[in-house]
Amino acid sequence: MTDPVRAAPEDSTLVRVRGLTTVLNGKTIFDALDLDIPRGKVTAIMGPSGTGKTTLLKHITGQMRADAGEVLVDGQNVAQLSRERLYKMREGIGYLFQNSALLTDFDVFENVAFPLRQHTALPEVLIRNLVLLKLQAVGLRGAARLMPNELSGGMARRVALARAIVFDPMLILYDEPFVGLDPVALNQVLKLIRTLNQTLGITSVLVAHELEAIKQVADHVFLIANGKVVAQGDPKTIANDGSPWTRQFFGGDADGPVPFQYPAGDYAQALGFAGAAK
Repeated sequence: MTDPVRAAPEDSTLVRVRGLTTVLNGKTIFDALDLDIPRGKVTAIMGPSGTGKTTLLKHITGQMRADAGEVLVDGQNVAQLSRERLYKMREGIGYLFQNSALLTDFDVFENVAFPLRQHTALPEVLIRNLVLLKLQAVGLRGAARLMPNELSGGMARRVALARAIVFDPMLILYDEPFVGLDPVALNQVLKLIRTLNQTLGITSVLVAHELEAIKQVADHVFLIANGKVVAQGDPKTIANDGSPWTRQFFGGDADGPVPFQYPAGDYAQALGFAGAAK
């Protein structure tokens, strides 16, 4: 009998979003959004602030439910998964938070070991070997006993990445991974994202604003605005596609499809001027 939760997965697509509609506090975040995230590639999600980029990641991990539409991860309809199956699916997803979200009372080793201790009954020797393996992969095995407050921003981001890959996930979600990094740390993180993607066959989804960084690491870009995908393509050429959305977003224009003025009533009437428009 066919499992109603799991559709037959297509080899080329890991995450499929169809007709996703989300309304929060009366504001439409997604309006029948469609997009496909291919397996084994690095896909960037870009767009103006407040357009729901992080919200999309929450839909993919099942932290939020949409008002309509569906999100399929590896053929599984996320919204229809039981709690047990949702947690199982999440074991295959690594998440890199914008602020790294390291546990301040634990050293680097214990931060990376934390998911293993929480969700497995592995013997200590195997946990030790796995943690050192992941720290070696991000170049920080020698920092295993440092505390989070002893790390630079770039080092903290790399520790968080080691933790995100501790279960060898099929998918890693990066929420603003480049924020606050100096050029050296930025290039280190870019190298790690690309290297891990290629060597481990991971699928990566990046929420970011830095087009120059995206050009170095992403295979495809989706530009989201107004609840939909308004542009997509190769990160090296998308800024020149002629769309008013890409012209404003990548050119930094203050006004355009995303207006400078937030929608409001008549200004003169708001000031109480006599004879204001009725």
